[in-house]
Amino acid sequence: MVAEYLLDNQDSVAFCTLEEMASRIGVSTTTVIRFAKMLGYGGYSDMQKDIQNNMQNKSALPERLDENQLHDTGNALLQRSFALDIQNIQKTLAAQKDQDLETALRLISGARRIYIIGMRSSFAIAHYLTSRLGEIRSDVRLVQSTGMIYPEEIVGARKGDVCIAYMFPRYSKVVATSLAWMRNAGVKVVLITSLNTSAVKGYGDVILPCSISSVSYKNSFAAPLCLSNYLVAAVAEANREEAKKVLERTESILSQGYYLGL
Repeated sequence: MVAEYLLDNQDSVAFCTLEEMASRIGVSTTTVIRFAKMLGYGGYSDMQKDIQNNMQNKSALPERLDENQLHDTGNALLQRSFALDIQNIQKTLAAQKDQDLETALRLISGARRIYIIGMRSSFAIAHYLTSRLGEIRSDVRLVQSTGMIYPEEIVGARKGDVCIAYMFPRYSKVVATSLAWMRNAGVKVVLITSLNTSAVKGYGDVILPCSISSVSYKNSFAAPLCLSNYLVAAVAEANREEAKKVLERTESILSQGYYLGL
């Protein structure tokens, strides 16, 4: 039973505690420890470290490219790519819990200030949410980390603020450090992450899981984008008057000849 679970859930085992793993399998912690020792490890922690190292090596970009060597081309690849993203969206929708969504919306709607953070490829979707949410909410700030000044960008965060964070494998140490500091300062964190939430559950007050499988070597952000679009629409509906006022101020700037021919 332990071996079968380990083979099918290495991503989860790499980050869960001994007690969590035993509970999920339905065996005692002693059984898990005996299993690890039979494989030649000193104990569960040694086995877990080996799994983590193995995952780290496999997650390097060149290895991902080799593992995701594409055999389809042309229309076949197009169909497979679109089909997988549709599955990602469906899995993400099924993974959402009404209570978590309601809590996330309540926190965002009532926040004094909103910080949005995502590093490397996640920065693109963080920027997208900042631009959309900033159209209907005042004091929305993107943590850009330009020149590595991210400490200065979040140093004013305090109780009453909310941080929306995008954090996907391979997890950014900068984001993890920032979230830990902000939570300690009283900031509530809405964490948008992968379906395997066990690795990062300690970094968010509300966790919204997303399926990010891809035909290529990088994660697909189709589902996180859909979830982000929902959050913007829901926040606008919950704060209609404020959204209208912010949009009117924004339009007063854009009407000064921002668009070609207008």
